[in-house]
Amino acid sequence: MTMRLATEKCLVVGLSVTLGVLAHSSAFAGTKYQTSLVPNVAGAMPGFAAHGSSIKIDGHRALKGKIKKVVDGTGALVTTDGTPSSDDYTVEVDVSVPATAVTGTISVAFDLKNGNGKFAADISADPAFAGATLGDGVAVGAVRVKDSTGTVLGVGGFAVE
Repeated sequence: MTMRLATEKCLVVGLSVTLGVLAHSSAFAGTKYQTSLVPNVAGAMPGFAAHGSSIKIDGHRALKGKIKKVVDGTGALVTTDGTPSSDDYTVEVDVSVPATAVTGTISVAFDLKNGNGKFAADISADPAFAGATLGDGVAVGAVRVKDSTGTVLGVGGFAVE
């Protein structure tokens, strides 16, 4: 092998490694926050089932989740009117962006049918993310599930088994 050919191979390998490192450092892995929704007190009325209830927020700031077997104070499965109104349940998420020192609470309302509900929202325009740039971390401080009266029925976390 000639000296020139060896030098060209080193240059190509070096350039490939450099481009690989640059490409890797500028790409962000798909990040998300995900947790179960659990009732404050298992079996309490009003309440809901921890099994199958969850929330997820991804790095694109899409929030979605589901809640199962929501019951009222008499133990009956809850059905709301199906339209945005005062009988809606809500999920609230406390977030902070350390890079901007901004904090906020994101609230998403949802309806229930036979005790089950799904919720989804694009939260990218929420003021809690003002000034945040690509790659900034977002801390989730708390997650709450509230009924239509504002009573906290449960939180984000896990149930003791």
